[in-house]
Amino acid sequence: MERVFDIINADDFNFSLTNLLIDLYSSKYEMYFNELDFDEKAIDNLDSKQLDKLTKLAAVIEYVGNRQPKAKLYPWIFSGKLKLEYPYTPGVEKGSIARVRRIFSAPKEFALRNVFYDEHTLKPI
Repeated sequence: MERVFDIINADDFNFSLTNLLIDLYSSKYEMYFNELDFDEKAIDNLDSKQLDKLTKLAAVIEYVGNRQPKAKLYPWIFSGKLKLEYPYTPGVEKGSIARVRRIFSAPKEFALRNVFYDEHTLKPI
Protein backbone atom coordinates (compact mmCIF):
# COMPACT_ATOMS: atom_id res chain seq x y z
CA MET A 1 0.00 0.00 0.00
CA GLU A 2 2.88 2.28 0.78
CA ARG A 3 4.39 2.12 -2.72
CA VAL A 4 1.08 3.02 -4.36
CA PHE A 5 0.65 6.03 -2.04
CA ASP A 6 4.24 7.09 -2.69
CA ILE A 7 3.65 7.06 -6.44
CA ILE A 8 0.35 8.97 -6.45
CA ASN A 9 1.71 11.55 -3.99
CA ALA A 10 5.12 11.95 -5.63
CA ASP A 11 6.28 15.42 -6.64
CA ASP A 12 6.91 14.04 -10.13
CA PHE A 13 4.23 11.44 -10.88
CA ASN A 14 5.58 10.66 -14.36
CA PHE A 15 9.06 9.97 -12.99
CA SER A 16 7.64 7.65 -10.30
CA LEU A 17 5.48 5.88 -12.86
CA THR A 18 8.47 5.41 -15.16
CA ASN A 19 10.48 3.91 -12.29
CA LEU A 20 7.61 1.53 -11.55
CA LEU A 21 7.52 0.46 -15.20
CA ILE A 22 11.22 -0.33 -15.06
CA ASP A 23 10.60 -2.46 -11.97
CA LEU A 24 7.57 -4.25 -13.45
CA TYR A 25 9.52 -5.22 -16.54
CA SER A 26 12.61 -6.32 -14.58
CA SER A 27 13.60 -9.91 -13.85
CA LYS A 28 12.35 -9.43 -10.26
CA TYR A 29 8.91 -8.24 -11.38
CA GLU A 30 7.04 -10.64 -9.05
CA MET A 31 8.51 -8.92 -6.01
CA TYR A 32 7.48 -5.49 -7.34
CA PHE A 33 3.93 -6.59 -8.15
CA ASN A 34 3.64 -7.91 -4.58
CA GLU A 35 4.39 -4.39 -3.29
CA LEU A 36 1.33 -2.94 -5.04
CA ASP A 37 -1.31 -3.89 -2.51
CA PHE A 38 -3.80 -1.11 -1.75
CA ASP A 39 -6.92 -0.92 0.42
CA GLU A 40 -9.86 -0.54 -1.94
CA LYS A 41 -11.79 1.33 0.76
CA ALA A 42 -9.10 4.03 0.75
CA ILE A 43 -10.14 5.01 -2.79
CA ASP A 44 -13.13 6.86 -1.30
CA ASN A 45 -10.77 9.03 0.77
CA LEU A 46 -8.64 10.24 -2.13
CA ASP A 47 -8.93 13.74 -3.56
CA SER A 48 -9.58 14.20 -7.27
CA LYS A 49 -5.90 14.55 -8.22
CA GLN A 50 -4.94 11.40 -6.32
CA LEU A 51 -7.87 9.51 -7.85
CA ASP A 52 -6.80 10.63 -11.32
CA LYS A 53 -3.25 9.40 -10.72
CA LEU A 54 -4.44 6.14 -9.15
CA THR A 55 -6.62 5.48 -12.21
CA LYS A 56 -3.66 5.97 -14.55
CA LEU A 57 -1.50 3.82 -12.30
CA ALA A 58 -4.08 1.00 -12.21
CA ALA A 59 -4.34 1.00 -16.01
CA VAL A 60 -0.57 0.65 -16.40
CA ILE A 61 -0.29 -2.03 -13.69
CA GLU A 62 -3.07 -4.10 -15.24
CA TYR A 63 -1.63 -3.73 -18.73
CA VAL A 64 1.86 -4.86 -17.69
CA GLY A 65 0.49 -7.48 -15.28
CA ASN A 66 -1.55 -9.13 -18.02
CA ARG A 67 1.68 -9.59 -19.95
CA GLN A 68 3.83 -10.96 -17.12
CA PRO A 69 3.11 -14.65 -16.42
CA LYS A 70 3.35 -14.61 -12.61
CA ALA A 71 2.27 -11.05 -11.85
CA LYS A 72 -0.08 -10.56 -8.91
CA LEU A 73 -2.95 -8.19 -9.65
CA TYR A 74 -4.84 -7.01 -6.56
CA PRO A 75 -8.63 -6.40 -6.54
CA TRP A 76 -8.26 -2.59 -6.18
CA ILE A 77 -6.84 -2.47 -9.70
CA PHE A 78 -10.23 -3.54 -11.09
CA SER A 79 -12.31 -1.12 -9.01
CA GLY A 80 -15.19 0.51 -10.89
CA LYS A 81 -14.29 3.79 -9.18
CA LEU A 82 -11.14 4.04 -11.26
CA LYS A 83 -12.30 5.65 -14.48
CA LEU A 84 -11.52 9.11 -15.81
CA GLU A 85 -14.35 11.39 -16.85
CA TYR A 86 -12.54 12.54 -20.01
CA PRO A 87 -10.14 10.47 -22.13
CA TYR A 88 -6.50 10.95 -21.13
CA THR A 89 -4.17 10.78 -24.13
CA PRO A 90 -0.69 12.02 -23.24
CA GLY A 91 1.47 13.21 -26.09
CA VAL A 92 -1.26 13.90 -28.65
CA GLU A 93 -3.35 17.02 -29.23
CA LYS A 94 -7.05 16.97 -28.39
CA GLY A 95 -8.39 17.42 -31.91
CA SER A 96 -5.85 15.26 -33.70
CA ILE A 97 -6.36 12.11 -35.74
CA ALA A 98 -3.60 10.48 -33.65
CA ARG A 99 -5.74 10.94 -30.53
CA VAL A 100 -8.78 9.34 -32.16
CA ARG A 101 -6.62 6.48 -33.47
CA ARG A 102 -5.15 5.91 -30.00
CA ILE A 103 -8.59 5.82 -28.40
CA PHE A 104 -10.00 3.36 -30.96
CA SER A 105 -6.99 1.06 -30.93
CA ALA A 106 -6.38 1.04 -27.17
CA PRO A 107 -6.01 -2.21 -25.24
CA LYS A 108 -8.95 -2.94 -22.94
CA GLU A 109 -6.89 -2.22 -19.80
CA PHE A 110 -6.70 1.41 -20.89
CA ALA A 111 -10.04 1.80 -22.63
CA LEU A 112 -12.05 0.66 -19.60
CA ARG A 113 -10.65 3.59 -17.61
CA ASN A 114 -10.48 6.29 -20.29
CA VAL A 115 -6.67 6.24 -20.02
CA PHE A 116 -4.94 5.99 -23.37
CA TYR A 117 -1.17 5.63 -23.26
CA ASP A 118 0.80 4.68 -26.34
CA GLU A 119 0.68 0.90 -25.94
CA HIS A 120 4.11 0.39 -27.50
CA THR A 121 6.01 2.71 -25.19
CA LEU A 122 3.63 3.29 -22.25
CA LYS A 123 5.40 6.63 -22.14
CA PRO A 124 3.61 9.16 -19.95
CA ILE A 125 4.04 12.83 -20.86
